[in-house]
Amino acid sequence: MSSARPRPRRLEYMGAMAAGLAHEVKNPLSTMTVTLQLMAEDFAEPRDPREERTLKRAKLLLGEARRLDRIVQDFLELARGYEVSLQSVDLTLLIPEIVRLHEAENDKLGIATRVALDPAARHVVVDPKFLRLALTNLLVNAQQAMAERGGEIFIETALRERDVDIKVTDTGPGIHPDDQERIFEKFVQLDPGVTKEFGGTGLGLTISQELAELLQGKIEL
Repeated sequence: MSSARPRPRRLEYMGAMAAGLAHEVKNPLSTMTVTLQLMAEDFAEPRDPREERTLKRAKLLLGEARRLDRIVQDFLELARGYEVSLQSVDLTLLIPEIVRLHEAENDKLGIATRVALDPAARHVVVDPKFLRLALTNLLVNAQQAMAERGGEIFIETALRERDVDIKVTDTGPGIHPDDQERIFEKFVQLDPGVTKEFGGTGLGLTISQELAELLQGKIEL
């Protein structure tokens, strides 16, 4: 099932900005991916511990490069005015898939992810690409909040009447009450003493909010 809805103006504005950035990133990222693939092939049969370490690092970097490429592709889809394509999505498959994409980075940062998925809230009718991008932004935000101290991310689903709630919680330092009303503003600068110190684009939560609205849902703190 496919339907086109008016795109919020802010989403169009951010999509245009994302397109410029994504095009600049995509070419060097493709070069990195191909180079890392060749490296992994060169060390496919390591002869000593040093080559084993090199192979492990090449595979790790290759996984991260592919993750970045997927994110860039999502932004390009957004910028092109990608129409909403509604379909039945199984959250017990989609959410673990997103979590796996962040495993390498979370392991490096000392972050554990706990998932509790309600079987009654298993199926939703959404655009999987937009939902994937919105959830990725929330996970990256949580990741950045704990970048220097480690911690845990909790992802839960629950059925509420005819709606499905997806809740993302982290054990980071939290957001100052004075800043909580501003977190969905683009490029907002929050007090680094009480929020994340790891630099972001300032667009992640704004985009997630716009995507939620585009899917006729809502996002709340």
